[in-house]
Amino acid sequence: MSETVFYNGTIIPLSRTGARAEAVLVRDDMIVAVGNSVKVLKMATAGAQRIDLGGRTLVPGFNDDHIHVAGMGNHFSTPNLSGMSKVEIVEYLAELYPEPRSREPIIAVQWDYPYCPDPHARDLDRVFKDTPVMLVQYSGHAVWVNSAALKLVGIDESTRDWPSGGPVRDSAGHLTGILREPHGHPRYQKVFRRRQFDPASMKKAIPVALKVLTEHGFTSVQDNTWIRAGANVYKELHRRNELNVRLSCWSLGEIPWPYRLQMERGSYNADWYHLGPRKYFFDGAFSSRTAYLMEPYADEPDTRGKGKSPGEILEIMTQAARIDKQLACHSIGDRSTMQFCDGTQAVAARYPRVKDRRWRIEHGQLIRQEDIRRIVDLGIVVSAQAHALTSPDKDKRLLGEQRAEAAYPYRSLIDAGAHLAFGSDFPGEGTFNPLLGIHLVVNREGPEAITAEEALYCYTAGSAYAEFEEARKGTIEPGKFADFAVLSEDPTTVKQDAIRDIKVDMTIVGGRVVYERPDESTGSDAEDRLSTAGEGRQIGG
Repeated sequence: MSETVFYNGTIIPLSRTGARAEAVLVRDDMIVAVGNSVKVLKMATAGAQRIDLGGRTLVPGFNDDHIHVAGMGNHFSTPNLSGMSKVEIVEYLAELYPEPRSREPIIAVQWDYPYCPDPHARDLDRVFKDTPVMLVQYSGHAVWVNSAALKLVGIDESTRDWPSGGPVRDSAGHLTGILREPHGHPRYQKVFRRRQFDPASMKKAIPVALKVLTEHGFTSVQDNTWIRAGANVYKELHRRNELNVRLSCWSLGEIPWPYRLQMERGSYNADWYHLGPRKYFFDGAFSSRTAYLMEPYADEPDTRGKGKSPGEILEIMTQAARIDKQLACHSIGDRSTMQFCDGTQAVAARYPRVKDRRWRIEHGQLIRQEDIRRIVDLGIVVSAQAHALTSPDKDKRLLGEQRAEAAYPYRSLIDAGAHLAFGSDFPGEGTFNPLLGIHLVVNREGPEAITAEEALYCYTAGSAYAEFEEARKGTIEPGKFADFAVLSEDPTTVKQDAIRDIKVDMTIVGGRVVYERPDESTGSDAEDRLSTAGEGRQIGG
């Protein structure tokens, strides 16, 4: 039996609002006592390891409610175009690929309309005539391609829109090289899957991402795993005693059923990598104008976005209800979320146990007030991503002032009693640091801001509830996993505009220290090393 005491700190257990302690006693991988330092130290055996927190703050380990782990690992080795104009993007790619291979697509990520408002295939064609170029927009719900890429995936002037999206055309009806919701196109999807779901690529990418996650205080993440190869990597890491993050592994409803069954019928480990919900896409994103809205976009008054039909939603939900399956459904627009609530309400009338399955709205960025009450009544979890708040001016341009202020309705959801969880959706969103996420929701303008303690709860206990793990993690109480993050300062007492500057000094999983921040004089932490990827000028860190 191993025993460790963390003492002389500020413990925020999140077991009840305002609760504080000074010390935690851990035996093996479980919490056995929480209290003041004198009391807890007396309970420890003579051979216990004693870790003096020196006044620092210990919180439950962060739990990202929605992330793409393999995509995260790949992201750090993919050219990042964030903050770059069209001219800068073309020049940058020309420098990176002076002699491109004609058959191998060039892929880069994170360009966005505020900096690159008028992307066009011809701009890429001037430099890359024969090599396919695919540049994924910030949201992941649009891609800017050149003519060679259009040819590769079989899209031409005669191509019609597909159900979720389609090619953007200019005023004369010609293709611009922008594809909205490109994953809805079968041949593009095939290229994407070959890159994202290659087992060898996943084997390299996943450990990179997990290392970065532990350096930011994450002890659990809920992963859009989608295929068995990803879960196999977690299994192998656990076998080698190298898995330092607990995972929920999601299947994807919109891939061929044999692949989904391989994922859902595989073997899992209840403590470390367990099977999570089945994921579906119900609409798109604001920035690609594919999130499904009740009213048109402010900057495109003829566009309301696209979403699944009520019939498709009812079919998906009925099938899940029959097998008692949790659903996690991407829904950003208010019309899409209204339809999610409509479908859940209809299916729950026939299968009442649905209300206990914690069906999840992933993102929920715009929700009608009348649907918030239904979300509570139907037992729906809103699995939100605080990092979507990084571009308020863009939201105002897309939605208009009034809708933008009402978007991300976290105050309204909490006050209504809804179950709210937080995460990042990285690399769908461009950042993942949980302290930045807390900073964003606390310091936002308007009536939907929440407190730092509420945000901490959403990032820990809220996320644990979303994955049916609240009995084992999410708060610091006896009988739960000893999964903690040690912070340099207390986010509930520092000045609100300083929350983003708080550092993760230590990450503990199962009572074992898996990360300790190096001394400032010896080097910077992971976010500093990788920040160049977010600036769009280098590959990796």
